Amino acid sequence: MKSCLHHYLFALLVVTTLGPLAAWSQQLRLDLKPVMLTNEAEVGDPAGLVDEQRDIIGPPVGKPSHAWEVNSRFWNEFPFSAYLDLGTTKNLSSLWLFDTNGSGDVVISAGEPGKWQEVETYDCGSYLKWVEVKLDVTTRYLRITRITPGANFSEIAVYEYSDEAFQQRVALKAEKARREAERQAALQQAREEALKRPLIEMAPYGMLSLVDEIDCSAAGVRESPTGVSKVETILGRPARVLPPTASEAAYFTYRIGKMKLLRPSGVYVLAVDYPEDAPRSMLVINTGNETSRGFHTGETLGDALHPKYVNNLVESIDVPLTGEWQTWSLLFRLHDRFPETGLLRGAEPRPLTPENGFDVTIAQFSAENTPISQGAAVGRIRLFEVVDPHKLTQTVTLPPEDLPRRHLFWREEMADGIIDFKTPEAGLANPLDWYRYKAELMLFLGMRTYSKDLLEFGACQHWDTEPHGGNDWMFHDSTSKHLWAEVVELMGSYGFEILPYYEYSGSKGYKGLGNQRRARPLTRDDAYTHISWVESANADLTDPDTIDDFQKMLDLTVLRLRSRANFAGIWIRSRGQMPISFSDKALSRFSKEAADDRPVTRETLKVDADLYGKYLEWWGRKRRDFLIAMRDYLQSNGVPEASVLFTGSPSEPGVSFNTWDPLMVTDQPDLWQPILQQPQHAAGDRGAITPLTIQQVVDGNLYLQALTTPGLNWGDWEVHHSRPADDPQQYQDVRDVMLTHAFNRNYTVASPQTMQAYRTPSGLAMVRHYTLNENMMFDKKDEDKIGYFVVDIERAGPYCMMAEALAVANGDPTMIGYLVGCNFGRGFPQYVRNFNANYLALPALPSQVLEHAASDREVVVRSIVTEKHGIWIAVVNTSLHGKQGVSIALPSGQATDAVTGAPVPVSAGKATLDMYPCQLRTFRVRSVKGIR
Repeated sequence: MKSCLHHYLFALLVVTTLGPLAAWSQQLRLDLKPVMLTNEAEVGDPAGLVDEQRDIIGPPVGKPSHAWEVNSRFWNEFPFSAYLDLGTTKNLSSLWLFDTNGSGDVVISAGEPGKWQEVETYDCGSYLKWVEVKLDVTTRYLRITRITPGANFSEIAVYEYSDEAFQQRVALKAEKARREAERQAALQQAREEALKRPLIEMAPYGMLSLVDEIDCSAAGVRESPTGVSKVETILGRPARVLPPTASEAAYFTYRIGKMKLLRPSGVYVLAVDYPEDAPRSMLVINTGNETSRGFHTGETLGDALHPKYVNNLVESIDVPLTGEWQTWSLLFRLHDRFPETGLLRGAEPRPLTPENGFDVTIAQFSAENTPISQGAAVGRIRLFEVVDPHKLTQTVTLPPEDLPRRHLFWREEMADGIIDFKTPEAGLANPLDWYRYKAELMLFLGMRTYSKDLLEFGACQHWDTEPHGGNDWMFHDSTSKHLWAEVVELMGSYGFEILPYYEYSGSKGYKGLGNQRRARPLTRDDAYTHISWVESANADLTDPDTIDDFQKMLDLTVLRLRSRANFAGIWIRSRGQMPISFSDKALSRFSKEAADDRPVTRETLKVDADLYGKYLEWWGRKRRDFLIAMRDYLQSNGVPEASVLFTGSPSEPGVSFNTWDPLMVTDQPDLWQPILQQPQHAAGDRGAITPLTIQQVVDGNLYLQALTTPGLNWGDWEVHHSRPADDPQQYQDVRDVMLTHAFNRNYTVASPQTMQAYRTPSGLAMVRHYTLNENMMFDKKDEDKIGYFVVDIERAGPYCMMAEALAVANGDPTMIGYLVGCNFGRGFPQYVRNFNANYLALPALPSQVLEHAASDREVVVRSIVTEKHGIWIAVVNTSLHGKQGVSIALPSGQATDAVTGAPVPVSAGKATLDMYPCQLRTFRVRSVKGIR
């Protein structure tokens, strides 16, 4: 190619905004000389930018020494500009500059003297390296402006497209313009469709606008394995079905909402129509807000029977089927960006935007993990926008202020990577929006207590440790250390109470107490268990330094923020990092406090069973004393109503039976016995799974034994010391400190005796453990199909509240928490909201079962008597069937619905109720004289 300038040719990859249309091309390097430069100022000399040109093929190299010189006495006169005259018009591709030191903006402009147009700005943010600045402009003149003295660089190189490359670039621009025209046309069509969107009324959301609808019997599905799904007619309607697949999970996926004017942070409802004709288990993954929820019908297990890592404690109950089409639905706030496919763990880019729409995936585990299930089946998927989000708030009527109140709360384990501060394409641009969406969900579900993890396996989560030593004491992320304070203020503005959650392992800084690992096993020196990330730190609860250490955390996470919101207390959970310590100092403390100064060694504890038993009792008291010390510290420093909850179970599924024998619980052992004998369900050397009935669990007191027995040990590890037993008997006379009673399945809430053991003068705290079902969406090579996978699964319809309803009937907890595996949501919210509103209407006071108060023995009636405010009545239908015309005997007085305040018709001292399965109703009765 001929030119008055000398050209050097090299191949470069041209990266365009069109992504897949990017192609290899050629660029030509221009031979720049000082004579081509015009300095627009009377001071300084820019000639050093182009005086070290070399005959180099390819991108610029080396370390140029000359630069654009401007004497420092003129620095207050910045900016300064100079421009290049390239001789003829060029199709410029890029400019390279050698960034030296300092930082400041350099503005590149094209056009001609007096008529400049900015093309690009570079901030000089690199150091001693060549940096490319994309131009993609046609011009004869190129202007360079240094905005500040810190914009320092020592040489430039300019490149133009070859004729071939420029023609390709023109074609790419034309293609981009064509696509943009198509995009604008699609958006215009979406705008026109939006004006015509059908409106429907759907409980409990009110009026909804239909945004998009997918007929699952139609084509366009993505699936795995290929061809796995079938279209069948079920209950008179077509449905896409996933037949059970051996040794492999399965799914089908649709993209919904593409070019439908979706709005980031908009309030939407995802609705999935499914047939309730047979036992089925199915999972719904919504990448629009990265929620993974599952539900199951009939006798199915829901959670995987053979999980990879833990015992899922599965249970089969013969739940009635409606024989009709039903709808699973999820209220959610749309995120700013979404994953391309599947689920992500932590700080990974989310490339999709609302214009792209988002994926909805229907999935199921392998056939071995879902016995009895006849496969996921879906007829229709719809996306709605809520017309009036302000009407979503569930009415909650709390007891009078001078009565103690109940609490409902949840904590998520695998979720907040969505807002990672370091991710350029995070799910949410503003991390505080993540918590604002939680607050809106709480209002919708009728929950009034907010919980968030501040320590995860001992690691600091979103709070500032600087006032007590920073990273020397406790490592923290400087980019997110402000977030917890902002969250507390946000939740306080909603009127919520705060219950922060701590997986304490001692402080984990350079000099942190936890990293000293002062707790020591009995029989070995290295670790209690094989789980390395758990063993990296621990806290010895017998050590006075541990009390000081955790109180420092309370200073920074509760006390300094107590003016911004009301704190209900704190929630501490062991993840195996608060073990029984057998260190020399712990043994010495035991000797002085409980062994009459008798010398005690690890060797004597190994051989003296009585002494070992006394040591365990003493350690349990020290754990109790630690929790009491935290209560007293909070209550004496401005949080007078603070409670301390302690969850001893480190496992996601909760507490296993006290045996290595594989067990499951069912109300149909004859059904399950032959299934469990099949080879695919054999549990290795331990043989087949044995089915137990709920009655066997209750009669044998098996669950209370499980709760109060340490973790099962294996090999020469010390799991039983890492996960000490609950000792609720030590707390029965202690106020405002409660061990939490783990629950999830029916058998965990079937025995009043079990829950009574955990009751304290301040009430009963129960926590529902959802198992993760981690990495259970695998293919035949045991590789993940849709990214990192966890899912929380519940029963369908009213049975999603079965465990909570039975807990109230048999034990009446005053606090109910949820340990969930990912972004929280509820698929049958009408039942959740109804339970929550009725539950929170009750005072957190002891209740008594009123025998024979209901005409149906499956309906349980409890009463709470107060001195000044009358009597509250809780009525629970414990049956799996609806009840019509149940007669409830009420105390004399004026009876009202405790939630709505509406009068309750009473005839001859009795009210008549119709109740759906697992429903809770609450009433308040006041004397005729008008007790407040």
